[in-house]
Amino acid sequence: MEKEGTAPNGCPIATQDITVNISNRQNAIDKANYGPMLPLDKAGNTHFWKKKAAIFNVSPEEAQKARCANCAAFVQTPEILGCIAQGLGAEDPMERSWDTIQVANLGFCNIFDFKCAGDRTCDAWVTGGPIQ
Repeated sequence: MEKEGTAPNGCPIATQDITVNISNRQNAIDKANYGPMLPLDKAGNTHFWKKKAAIFNVSPEEAQKARCANCAAFVQTPEILGCIAQGLGAEDPMERSWDTIQVANLGFCNIFDFKCAGDRTCDAWVTGGPIQ
């Protein structure tokens, strides 16, 4: 995992540097089973949700409710969303980048320090979020 820090603009480095973000996301995949790749494909993710259910000792249906978007480590403050928009590097970050943020329901994971998709989950999920 890359060392997390702050970019000159005050944003987390992973929101500004795609290489750092990818490294940190891979760490979440390797250490905490961040996924599934296509979170809304219930039929294709049966195995993933059964494994997640076993970890949390709940039914697969209950496990599917534990998403990054409702995790206490999922940050969607205006400041962090602005950092994500800037880091996406679109010519007009206040328009194209916001489309990406909204479609993916992006936020920032405080546990693994990367841009996180709200429909996904991981083994480190904590109730009580998001931080807005």
